[in-house]
Amino acid sequence: MGRNGIALALAGVALVLVLGTAAVVGTGILERNPEATGIDSIGDFPVPDGTSPVEHGPGPEPGHADPPGASAPSGREFHVSTDGSDQNDGTPERPWRTIQKAADMAAPGDTVLVREGLYREMVSMKVSGTPEAPITFRNHPGEVPVIDGSGLEVDGSGRSGSLLHIEDKSHIRIVGFVVSNLVSTDASVPAGIRILGACRDIQIRDTTVTGIRTTYDGSRNRNAHGIAAYGTDGDAPLDGLVIDNCQVYGCVLGQSESVVLNGNVTNFQVTNNRIHDNDNIGIDFIGWEGTAKENDQARQGICAGNEVWNISSRDNGTYGGDLSAVGIYVDGGTNILIERNRVWNADIGIECASEHQGRATSHITVRNNLVRDCRGYAGISIGGSERENGSAEHIRIHNNTLYNNRTNLVFQHNCQTSTNVVRNNILYRYGDDNLYGDRTDILLSHNITGDPGFISEGSDFRLGADSVAVDAGTSDVDVGETDLDGNPRIAGKAVDCGCYERQ
Repeated sequence: MGRNGIALALAGVALVLVLGTAAVVGTGILERNPEATGIDSIGDFPVPDGTSPVEHGPGPEPGHADPPGASAPSGREFHVSTDGSDQNDGTPERPWRTIQKAADMAAPGDTVLVREGLYREMVSMKVSGTPEAPITFRNHPGEVPVIDGSGLEVDGSGRSGSLLHIEDKSHIRIVGFVVSNLVSTDASVPAGIRILGACRDIQIRDTTVTGIRTTYDGSRNRNAHGIAAYGTDGDAPLDGLVIDNCQVYGCVLGQSESVVLNGNVTNFQVTNNRIHDNDNIGIDFIGWEGTAKENDQARQGICAGNEVWNISSRDNGTYGGDLSAVGIYVDGGTNILIERNRVWNADIGIECASEHQGRATSHITVRNNLVRDCRGYAGISIGGSERENGSAEHIRIHNNTLYNNRTNLVFQHNCQTSTNVVRNNILYRYGDDNLYGDRTDILLSHNITGDPGFISEGSDFRLGADSVAVDAGTSDVDVGETDLDGNPRIAGKAVDCGCYERQ
């Protein structure tokens, strides 16, 4: 669950968390311009045009058969509309009324097109697709269907409730929905989208999740998720998950996370999402919580091109005022690449740590990210927040730009090893410290800590013509192929320091 065990003196910090305010965003991969024009919308939600690619994922692993219920592809097209009836046959002229009816009827290769409107239901996927013939649920082109939980009960017995539920199913595409407004008043855990068990090749694209909330007053047992993927089967992973171009905002999460991958989760891509205005962690990759009996680590994944902002636990009653919400967090995960993300106005920008004694977060590369104005605790932090926590090993922090954070880079407990490498970064402007903590044995070199010569400090962090960061890095580390703008990572005699390469 959430990041625990931080005791901070935080007087004078001003972070404003505006819940429930959506940003209408563009469709570029790395640049999101909230002032962009030419985007049709209904209310606050962008309208997908129905042309986003729906890719076929990788086939099953050797010896890993498709789950029961998968059958030969049919390739049919079904339709759902708020003026339909579940007694109809799902044609354009006679659409079904509920998305659940379509989920009950769909077979491999089928596509379900959902018309705009409000669908007050909890939807559970019943059948898997196949690698060659996934099942697709998507918006009708140019329209926004809303799966809304207003007035629906989260199971009061303590079981979890979710508006869109996928368990032990594979080869499913969810594209172009809004999932909103599910509230728990007790210890039950609501989720906008929940993916559980031995799933493969699940893709969630172009979807907004908002208004998932816990109002329970039990201070340490309050939880809610925007999008949650839990690999609970120790033998068969939740494999090949894609969460792309989604938005999660306006959620009240208690101890939990906006987007979380927990347990036996492998080969994932969390890319090009906007996560903002939530009261706990933005994106979290978790291990060692006992989610799966074996292989209990999120691993072998990519977190890239995301924008994460206004993430703070300041008003989260679970934490008693501690500013401990992380924008992008690896807690016990391994073999994860975190690159070309923008994080701002979070309590902590990016953190690689382990909350579990004797367990490590390991083999994490953090490169080509811009982390700024994280005034709660740190821009980037590694290691256990307490000596009794776990460790951070083989953490590579390369070519990031850290600006105006409370402390730009923090070395906590149990990370003092030469396997942790910090090179080619810009660390400039800060509140308390530029670097803080025991740096014994950690390899630091080729970092710029003075004025780097930005084009426009505070607004444009690209490098000016006379910047001391140009050609100042070392290529002895894995700097990646492209910088934050998608330009070639090495354009001159050597790699530049920071997240941008001067072209």
